[in-house]
Amino acid sequence: MTKLKLGLLPLADAAPLYVARECGYFAGQGLDVSLSVEASWAGLRDKLAAGMLDAAQLLAPMPLAAQLGIDRLGVPIETALTLTRNGNAITVSNALHAALGAPTPTAQATGSALKALLLRDRAEGRPLRTFAHVFPFSTHHYLLRDWLCSAGIDPDHDVRLVVVPPPLTLKALRDGRIDGYCVGAPWGYAAEHEGTGRRLLATHTIRPGCAEKVLGVSRDWAAAHPDAYLAMIAALIEAGRWLEQRGNRAAAAQMLIEARLISAPEECVRAALRDDANDPLSPQFIFGAGETLSPHHDDARWFLAQMQRWGQTRSEVDIEDTIEASYRLATHSVASARATSVLSPRPQ
Repeated sequence: MTKLKLGLLPLADAAPLYVARECGYFAGQGLDVSLSVEASWAGLRDKLAAGMLDAAQLLAPMPLAAQLGIDRLGVPIETALTLTRNGNAITVSNALHAALGAPTPTAQATGSALKALLLRDRAEGRPLRTFAHVFPFSTHHYLLRDWLCSAGIDPDHDVRLVVVPPPLTLKALRDGRIDGYCVGAPWGYAAEHEGTGRRLLATHTIRPGCAEKVLGVSRDWAAAHPDAYLAMIAALIEAGRWLEQRGNRAAAAQMLIEARLISAPEECVRAALRDDANDPLSPQFIFGAGETLSPHHDDARWFLAQMQRWGQTRSEVDIEDTIEASYRLATHSVASARATSVLSPRPQ
């Protein structure tokens, strides 16, 4: 058995990693995997770059930022697997939700309500509203900006944007340091559970099916451990497919609860993984349906466009070379074939 150490953050969409371990998919591929829970995306990136982790759950734009050398480390990171799509929500304080008039949870309605409120704030001399996201190179950051801009709100002048690690967002809202946050489940549910805030908008209404988390490895590690890399991806493909089978997400939620991964009430974890297509505020996680696990180059192009749009990188970036080096489709194809050829055990 090859021993590997994988890093992750305490979020509901860490489920594929736990499923792969607890249901035997890693073992079925000859891997002995330990999971390391970290406190922030920066911490995950740093440990991965330093070789303290073999692989990690990363935000989908992070390998692109690493490839461009704009993440302060400059250690090339690649991905050959999209772990999840969708899953974030914009949550606001009770006071802000009331001031907005509880708008319909669509991007247009909520954005228009916020725009009108900000205009009133300005006329009355009130301070700027503060919204948190989880990392500069994150789906959360770019979708939050996209939503604001679509409503005619300048995210660099009409509001304040700050970075807060996911586990700390609820406390920041509770303490009044922020007015809202864009973060993954279950932290929107947790704000409602304790009466601190309300979910305003699910981000899948802004960009449906957007890549959220990926499996990241350093380029050097991938070159040095090709078989372990393929085995790890194959196991996680099997886990993602299992999560798409009816009834299995409740079992996955129980795995996360028993692991004491997330410091949120159990009912919030269960709600986060409940597949409720009729709830417009549901995370609508996609873990492994069809070709969703492939690292789509269209996602990468959109992320790079956002980096350029918001001045995070140079305008003369070679988009296609960056994508080819970061989002490895050929590796995914090989691992996917390996996954379908292995009969992995199912939970009892």
